[in-house]
Amino acid sequence: MSIVVNVEEAGYIKGRPVLRDINLELGEGEVLLIAGPTGSGKSTFLLLLTGVLTNLLYGYVKGTVKLFDINPLDPLEFSLVPKYVGIVLQSHELQIAMQTPIDEVLFVLENLKYPKPMERARLYLLRYGLLSKAGEDVENLSGGEKKRLCLASSTVHEPKLLILDEPTANLDPWGVAEVVKYVREMKEEGKTIIITEHKPDYFLNLADRVAVIEDKTLKTGKEYFEKYLSRELRFLHTSTSEKTSVEAESMSFKYCKECPLIFKKTSFSLKRGEVVAIVGPNGSGKTTLGKIISGLLKPLEGRLLLMGREPYRLKSRELLRKVIYVPQEPAYFFVKTSIEGEVKLASQVSGLEYSKVVEKLDPWIRARLRDSPYTLSYGQKKWLSQTLVSIYGSRVVVLDEPTAGLDINLVYRLFKWMLELKKEGRTVIVLTHDVRVVKDIADRVLVVCGKQVSELSISDAVEYLEAPVLEVIK
Repeated sequence: MSIVVNVEEAGYIKGRPVLRDINLELGEGEVLLIAGPTGSGKSTFLLLLTGVLTNLLYGYVKGTVKLFDINPLDPLEFSLVPKYVGIVLQSHELQIAMQTPIDEVLFVLENLKYPKPMERARLYLLRYGLLSKAGEDVENLSGGEKKRLCLASSTVHEPKLLILDEPTANLDPWGVAEVVKYVREMKEEGKTIIITEHKPDYFLNLADRVAVIEDKTLKTGKEYFEKYLSRELRFLHTSTSEKTSVEAESMSFKYCKECPLIFKKTSFSLKRGEVVAIVGPNGSGKTTLGKIISGLLKPLEGRLLLMGREPYRLKSRELLRKVIYVPQEPAYFFVKTSIEGEVKLASQVSGLEYSKVVEKLDPWIRARLRDSPYTLSYGQKKWLSQTLVSIYGSRVVVLDEPTAGLDINLVYRLFKWMLELKKEGRTVIVLTHDVRVVKDIADRVLVVCGKQVSELSISDAVEYLEAPVLEVIK
């Protein structure tokens, strides 16, 4: 067996285990697909497996781990892990360290002292469709291109094990299809692959083994996947308000004088009390549109009105009462060093009494008020940011990829929360690639493409989002 794990318990603080009774044997060339609730310990399992938990994070492990020929828990052998393992993190923004794609891939090879690193780096950029952008600033890459860059830098040294942590998070359908294609190629090459994923159906056809991390333990077997694939989420698509909350009139926008136009004389309107999904390829301008609506960016020409006012002209507190933007990377939403500080700020803006707000918080948030929001798991950061949105009470809520990193149960809660906002007459704008948002909660769908914002029917939008992925996984 290439990987053998027999762990009684593991965690960050002794006496407070995050994982228990983890027993796994994985053969060389096998693909293991892992699902599980948000915060269940999937990422901790990966840290345990690679030795990062004990050697870098000062956690503890009772038990043994064998990773090919090495013991990653041993401080001396831990230094060999990068040679054997390639990791693609859930957030590519946190993984990429260098300014250009070629430098990112070279960084790996030079650290491992590979001969002819430039030749090999260019070969792998070619494989992942990035050679033409080798010298470009990574900030100019789309989300899908950044994910491919992470794949290139994680596989360029031919690791025996590839770990993919939520590899489809925040990707458009074409980006998801590309990731699935590359995983299939690596499986055919005989690589051992471990994937954690909240939408496991993308990879079920490629998986040799499946497991769920739940109740602090690893449970293997396909029967555990049923709850993640079959739960019904659908809500009614209805909107009765005729009052306009957001209106764009011949709006154009670009980031700088020399930059290309992102929007060109586009017009649309949104009503109060409706859930609107905004879809489109990575790099098409969805996030930019969300920031314009939120008053964070100013149109170049034309105008965008938020309840009759131009949002960028409003002072910060007045703006927050009207609109709030929750970014794709939830860590960017927080401005305080503690969860308590975040809740107090939101209470002050909304005029609510702090003690009464705390009483209504989820128990897990109340228990961690003194913690930094940055110590939460990705999905927990998402949920905290959405809780804060409720406290702020903004009339228009812009959510950038809100389902990313959430398990099926939290997606269900998220949709129920959106429905509550809708009943309060708030407009909920969801920038998304997730077909579940379109199928199950959206009243309307707008697509951003070709510098325009256009409306799609629900059925056309579902086909638009599903077709690229279905073509690859069928």
